[in-house]
Amino acid sequence: MDWKNLSKRVAVAAVAAPLILWSAWRGGLPFFIFIEAIIFLGLLEFYQLAQAKGIHPNRWLGIIAGLALGAQIYFRGPTEAGLWLTAMLLVVLLVVSELFRNQGSALHNTGATLLGFAYVAGLWSFMLLLRELPRTAPVSYGSAGTWLVMLLVTIWVCDTAAYFTGLALGRHKLFARVSPKKTWEGAIGGLIFSILMAVVSHYWFVRDLRLSDCISIGIIIGTIGQMSDLAESLFKRDAGVKDSSSLIPGHGGVLDRFDSEMLVAPLVYLYLLLTFI
Repeated sequence: MDWKNLSKRVAVAAVAAPLILWSAWRGGLPFFIFIEAIIFLGLLEFYQLAQAKGIHPNRWLGIIAGLALGAQIYFRGPTEAGLWLTAMLLVVLLVVSELFRNQGSALHNTGATLLGFAYVAGLWSFMLLLRELPRTAPVSYGSAGTWLVMLLVTIWVCDTAAYFTGLALGRHKLFARVSPKKTWEGAIGGLIFSILMAVVSHYWFVRDLRLSDCISIGIIIGTIGQMSDLAESLFKRDAGVKDSSSLIPGHGGVLDRFDSEMLVAPLVYLYLLLTFI
């Protein structure tokens, strides 16, 4: 085990985790700023991965559109027309800009820019939609905050449990082509602790969700969250890099640290939306 790297991870988490959880619980402008920062940095990293493959995404158009998507949700609410307009405006601008760029493949450039927008900004915007769920469903703003805190803590517990269970008991490779170190034993450990953390959250601070709802969210996190981690590993392996960046000491980049949330957030949002509408 790399104890030096582990100590860095723990030190960074000890400082950053409380701030992130506070912003999620508080909501409003602090959480909006956090999401916009993740979208900005995550898109920079994703487009760097594309550049490592010899693709020339239109980085700034993608980043501006991603930030505009988050702002649209926060300031105007999750109106379908507004979100669709943001995406379609990006397509128009990308296609027009490629007429004048003459860098590599126009198909690859446009495709990579749009994928980054959808994968990073689109999926991470669901975290903002989760926090602003009271705008579309009969739930209190405080409740949405506690649910988001549960989601984040459960994801972190799942990641940690999967790592240490795999380290101690891992024998059978989970997906060697994508992530050689991950094992079935680690994945099962992550799932079990994800469910346990969701149950603990129910009895500790999530009073307004049924136990069955918390268990369901724990299962979503314990399965889809680990698949989300594998998806990000797939992009990195394709680009031939170990980490998406070196921005966060001991953790790698923003995409490395916040990958599980990307596929989990849309499913949890949909689950809660269908539960409370």
